[in-house]
Amino acid sequence: MANTRHHIDNTLILLQEYLKGNIHPTTDRELRMLFQQYPDLRIMVEKLENADHLRQELEYYSMHVKDIEKRESRVLSNIITKIEKPSLKKTRSYKKLPMWYTVAACFIGLAIFGIWTIKSTDHNNNIDVTKLAENLHPGGNKATLHFSDGSSLGLDQSHNGIVIGSSITYNDGSVALGSNTDKKHIMTLSTPRGGQYQIVLSDGTKVWLNADTRLTYPDKFTESQRLVELDGEAYFEVTKSPGRPFIVMTAKEKIEVLGTHFNVYSYPNELESKVSLQEGKVKVSVPTGKEKVLAPGQQAVVDGENLHVQQVAIEESISWKNDEFMFNNEPLGTVLKQVARWYDVDIEVDPSLVNMTLWGSVSRLDTFDKVLKIIKMTDDKIKIQIEGRRVRLMK
Repeated sequence: MANTRHHIDNTLILLQEYLKGNIHPTTDRELRMLFQQYPDLRIMVEKLENADHLRQELEYYSMHVKDIEKRESRVLSNIITKIEKPSLKKTRSYKKLPMWYTVAACFIGLAIFGIWTIKSTDHNNNIDVTKLAENLHPGGNKATLHFSDGSSLGLDQSHNGIVIGSSITYNDGSVALGSNTDKKHIMTLSTPRGGQYQIVLSDGTKVWLNADTRLTYPDKFTESQRLVELDGEAYFEVTKSPGRPFIVMTAKEKIEVLGTHFNVYSYPNELESKVSLQEGKVKVSVPTGKEKVLAPGQQAVVDGENLHVQQVAIEESISWKNDEFMFNNEPLGTVLKQVARWYDVDIEVDPSLVNMTLWGSVSRLDTFDKVLKIIKMTDDKIKIQIEGRRVRLMK
């Protein structure tokens, strides 16, 4: 109970600061993650008549958690679907009971999420796989710069990006590669599994590379166009340059822009490729000749010869850039491909679990056990085995 109360106290402080106007989701990461995980919570909290009543209500309901079952479609019922009714001995009035009831459920879910223990029946041993998962650390700033003459340069992991100019510098101005070289005409910046890096191209365009990604580009763009090639996932903030379109080529599509912010998810070993537009306008085309122009908030999905456009929550598509995983009713099989690349682990998923949908969010800076906790909260009957860097999820 002490641990539960500690989590309630921390969340209560966060909530009270929000109601006082001292913090906001756009500037406070912890509050933002709270509201992202529980979308209805923000609406309910803003309707509370007196935030000071929260503590007694939360502590009261925390005494009556009986069971946690499989998540359903809505986030609140995803976390807690069975709470015992209040004791009849309580004489207080509960005119606002439905709202208090759901708010309490949200916070109890947070408390339980913070102290969840994952158990595995690995062969004949009852192993706490949480301890094993805690040893699987998240990725970091890792990248290699490859040159057209076949040579390469391992980049400093204490920096998170490079800038392309007359010389190649890190983003703090220190030199990575001097100007007295002719290696630089065509370069490829690559990140391994468990790596990420940033780059500022010669025109000022900024690119964030996710894990297991390759970006090929020239040291200087031509007068007519700016062309790069991508294999993997990257977020682009393209500098405007009238008359010089910026073109991203992948194995599956061509993306043309003039100045905009967008994300490209295009791994060769996955069926679907996705282009998500945050700002501006882009045109996406495929080899069959089909093309679509995107507006902000839209995503182009390429599947073989098919190209279609759908509305998306862009913050979810670019959450990796902000050091978060956000899962919004996504198939477990798809989610774990992203997770495996970032933690550099091999994940085997039982076919019966591949299409199970997952809700929740977790920091990419956390160890692997935090991801497993979300999976276990989705379905507590899932069995997990960890051997070295191999993870198995089974029914």
